[in-house]
Amino acid sequence: MMKTIPQDPILSPSQAHNYEQKYFQGDEDLQWEVMNRAGEAVADSALRDMRELRTIPHRPRLLALVGKGHNGADALIAVRRFLRTIPTSRAVIWQWTDKDECRPLTQWAFEELIDFAPKRLEILPAANKMNAEGLSDVLSAQTKDRGFDLLIDGLLGLQGKPGLNSPLSDWISLINQSSKITVRVSVDLPSGITESKLEGAEPIRADFTYCAGIVKSPVIKPFNRVWVGRLRYLELGFFNYSQTENFAGNEKILRPSALPMLRKLRPVDCDKRDFGHLLAIVGSRNFGGAAMMTAMGALRTGVGLLTCCVPESLHASFVAACPEAMWVPMPETPDGGLALEGLGKARQFFERADALVAGPGIGPGEESHCLVREACKLFTKPILLDADALRSESINSLQDKKQLVLTPHEGELARLSKGMEVESFINGFDGVILRKGPHPRVIHSGSTLHIFSGTSLLARGGSGDLLSGVIGSLLARDAWSLADCAALGALWHGRAAEALARQHGQEAVTSTQILDYLSFALRNDF
Repeated sequence: MMKTIPQDPILSPSQAHNYEQKYFQGDEDLQWEVMNRAGEAVADSALRDMRELRTIPHRPRLLALVGKGHNGADALIAVRRFLRTIPTSRAVIWQWTDKDECRPLTQWAFEELIDFAPKRLEILPAANKMNAEGLSDVLSAQTKDRGFDLLIDGLLGLQGKPGLNSPLSDWISLINQSSKITVRVSVDLPSGITESKLEGAEPIRADFTYCAGIVKSPVIKPFNRVWVGRLRYLELGFFNYSQTENFAGNEKILRPSALPMLRKLRPVDCDKRDFGHLLAIVGSRNFGGAAMMTAMGALRTGVGLLTCCVPESLHASFVAACPEAMWVPMPETPDGGLALEGLGKARQFFERADALVAGPGIGPGEESHCLVREACKLFTKPILLDADALRSESINSLQDKKQLVLTPHEGELARLSKGMEVESFINGFDGVILRKGPHPRVIHSGSTLHIFSGTSLLARGGSGDLLSGVIGSLLARDAWSLADCAALGALWHGRAAEALARQHGQEAVTSTQILDYLSFALRNDF
């Protein structure tokens, strides 16, 4: 019996508000407990994500924008956690209204923060009593000698109304334009965004948005992408005791806690065949690196056996570089691609292999595409197609597409759709599509599963080839559905990239370094 990976619904702001009302039932003690978990999770996540830019400075300085609602309380609790974690840190609180105008739990969070670190805290006058010039003067004075290493946005939450009026719009504009704020994070959703496309005043532009407990639908709207930055889902257990399938809508979020499903000791009496045999048809003389990275992605994620069909000119060097794989030398076209006459050599592994990956590095040659197309017609088990194998003529030639996993980025999706609307192509496809982008999405049977993992470090050549190997490895094990393999593979790959970015940053790294962090991502909770 296949396992099911854990996922939660994505709710509209009104659905989320109603659900929270029902969940808490007016119990302020429960609200306070959950609020503390949310605020602490925001601070812990921000401390990790800040490292993608630079190491945490010795005396970090943070600025919290605090509204009168519960998002303001979350931000204040996050500040308290930050100050506790780094004793040399200092914080400035800039609230929208005076403390006594805030909701009771927000006032409580204020009082606890003041009691905890009065000497490391500065509270500025309320912003709603200032004009644009006064707001500018305050921000300039605060950043004259030194800027802020972190901004926590807790201004507006679920109850935020469309449109931002002055002085709130002036305040947010000043914050967005300031070059003295290094990293900006928002609680739940950046203040000012809604489910509708914005007109006029801009919302907070976040580098990271932490969806605490419930993911609200505005953060996944394409037109809000520029404002939300990198999305993170902070599980708080809201849905542990409810039937999430009762929620209307086909948008779900993969829980970060899904990754430990892959973490377990191997049985004492296991055999290499217990962990799957993956067949890969990859590479060309011009793009041999893609073949090697696909192979390494599969090997480093635990596949039992790996057979790679590659152009014969690459065979000797690949055997020397990676002896763990079985490299099959294939006839080449004059341009160095995989020749159709090699189909017979590949076919001898069709019965033994449990999954097939094809496409990375095969190049644009028509004969190589014909080889992949014919191989897919004959192979009856799960198939992953990536890169140059993502051709509409190849996919349309297959009678049964339910065994297919496609892993296109937006450019490849446009090529696949061939003049029709991309969404129409997706909705009409019977298999699984992993839609790559800033936040990967697995689309299958009319539902979309969002994966909030990864980093902009992945925006470099080779990362997709590694991902193909990771997902192929999981497909070969036959322990999860095709859609779940795609989701788990994207989560694992993204988490490894996060760990690499936090250790070395987003710039001075290479894609193959992700391989060294696959183990860390699996063995550690973060």
